Amino acid sequence: MLEAAIRDKYQPVIGLEVHIQLASDSKLFAIEDFAFGSEPNTHLSPITFAHPGALPSLNKRCIEFAVKLGLAVGSEINTHTYFDRKNYFYPDLPKGYQMSQDREPICKGGSLRIRTAKGDYHTIKIHHLHLEEDAGKSVHDQSPKESFIDLNRAGVGLIELVTEPDLRSSEEAAAFMAEIRRLVRYLGVGDGDMEKGNLRCDANVSVMLKEATEYGTRAEIKNMNSMSFLEKAVVYEIERQIKLIESGGTVIQETRTWDVENERSLSLRDKESADDYRYFPEPDLLPVQISQEEIEAISQEIPELPLARFDRYHKEYGISENEAWSLVEQRADSDYFEALHRATTDPRLAANWFMGPIRSYLNEHQLEITDFPLRPAQLLDLINLMQEGQVNRQAATGPLFKAFVADPEANVLRIAENLNLIINNDSGELEKYMEEIMTQHPKEVSLYRGGKKKLMGFFVGQMMRKLQGKGDPKVVNQIVREKLDNWDN
Repeated sequence: MLEAAIRDKYQPVIGLEVHIQLASDSKLFAIEDFAFGSEPNTHLSPITFAHPGALPSLNKRCIEFAVKLGLAVGSEINTHTYFDRKNYFYPDLPKGYQMSQDREPICKGGSLRIRTAKGDYHTIKIHHLHLEEDAGKSVHDQSPKESFIDLNRAGVGLIELVTEPDLRSSEEAAAFMAEIRRLVRYLGVGDGDMEKGNLRCDANVSVMLKEATEYGTRAEIKNMNSMSFLEKAVVYEIERQIKLIESGGTVIQETRTWDVENERSLSLRDKESADDYRYFPEPDLLPVQISQEEIEAISQEIPELPLARFDRYHKEYGISENEAWSLVEQRADSDYFEALHRATTDPRLAANWFMGPIRSYLNEHQLEITDFPLRPAQLLDLINLMQEGQVNRQAATGPLFKAFVADPEANVLRIAENLNLIINNDSGELEKYMEEIMTQHPKEVSLYRGGKKKLMGFFVGQMMRKLQGKGDPKVVNQIVREKLDNWDN
């Protein structure tokens, strides 16, 4: 570990290249689909294999996804764009080149506001977004002598989002990736599943003395598919570069990989330059024209974004930060909460139900909110029974909730009646019960009347037991107090 005094002399500078696998039904330039976990080399076509004479055709849905994400981050949409060939040889890229975008990316500029775990807000500028096809996968752990190639993923559509070097810590880098994951899920352009490699990033890391005016030489750490790995890799790389500089060495521009087991970055190769890739316009595809009408139609599909919802839930509704983050993490959860809030007109009440019995049910049954049996309007019927004082909260969130979820088309009032959960609010009957209890406990009555007011809880407990939990706590407390203060036996 570096001494704090040495570490504080330097300013880390971080930029991310984020790869987002698109949720289209087919690949970017070929008709076959792709499914994670499929048998190797089963999602292929002559285009993916690069057979002679096989010509690509552009997936329009991928264009729409790129425009949607660009609009969400405030990019300028390039209405005239085209694809380039990025030439390099690698075993899992059969063509020997990748179809990507270099000179005219589909989206230029933009920014994304992030919030770190410490509650700090930062706006990270975006250089551009471009479309490209993914490569296949090399498998090195199934044989001591051979590597295997799975081309299923080759040709799958990706958006590469490139930030400006605006990030200054590993925490900010992780927060950016977390916000991108929420964003692509909200927009429906991808599932953001980092474990499957559907969202991953390369981190460009450099350090500079705080009084310096020029950035240091950067090293690129490839293919981070975990928030934890990203944070650890950035921290390690910052310390590695500082130690190298402090010892009189020089940081070289290179590509590195993250060694998960030993938690260190390792050199892979010298970093290529754009000239190494010999970019030129893709001759087998026409340029792409995007009309303003198409852009406007796509913009209408963009929902309120997750950080805006978080601000509203926390600042306007008074929901705690942790609960607000939990509510906005998945769009389906947030949409259900929004509908429940509209039904109840009380955001705190809606949040308590979602974070309480609903979340417990989903966790217990390992379900998503899309699988929850009760629609918000149905759940409102149950909530109204509690609000009207016909059932208490313990019954409403416990046995009645479970029974209603099991039979969502039933009448919830009938369920409550059949389970004998309806509250007894007959004041005459409640007074009679209290008088019986006081007669059975004269010593406690005397002590209460003598000043031991804490015995109030004893009598409330006795009443609730007698009522088998079917008592309105407010009514019960009122009758208990009145009888204790005024009863003369």
